[in-house]
Amino acid sequence: MRFRLLLVLMAIDKTRLNQVVQSAGKSLTKQRCVIIETLAANKLPMSAYELRDQIKKITEQNLNISTVYRVLDFWTGLGLIHKIESANRFMVCSDEHHHQFHVIQYCTRCENVTESCELASQVKMEMSHEFRALEIQVIEIQGTCLDCQANTGT
Repeated sequence: MRFRLLLVLMAIDKTRLNQVVQSAGKSLTKQRCVIIETLAANKLPMSAYELRDQIKKITEQNLNISTVYRVLDFWTGLGLIHKIESANRFMVCSDEHHHQFHVIQYCTRCENVTESCELASQVKMEMSHEFRALEIQVIEIQGTCLDCQANTGT
């Protein structure tokens, strides 16, 4: 029952997910669904341990942490989840995947994240024509968001 409630609350398009997963020659498993849906339901990025604990609380499903990391690697490899390297946290990509490059602006105070594909497009245009980048690139910029700047006066 709790698992069904979780699915109703999600903004994840399961048809799109299924298409992406099938085009990679993989299948959309229950564990893969629950992990990406739980991430999508949270406003802030989550660590693998926070994700595992949240899933246990909502679905009463106890996932092994190695399974959580394996599934996160799966989604990251497909570009549907981004890892914020500096904080070892994960978030669902907000882009519909029309872009290969993603710029993540990560507030180190409140942990809010803004994803900008416009900035990423500018970075890509500035790249040398003699250099070919990997398919999916995530550029992380750490700093302080406007709300935190206003609250501290910096």
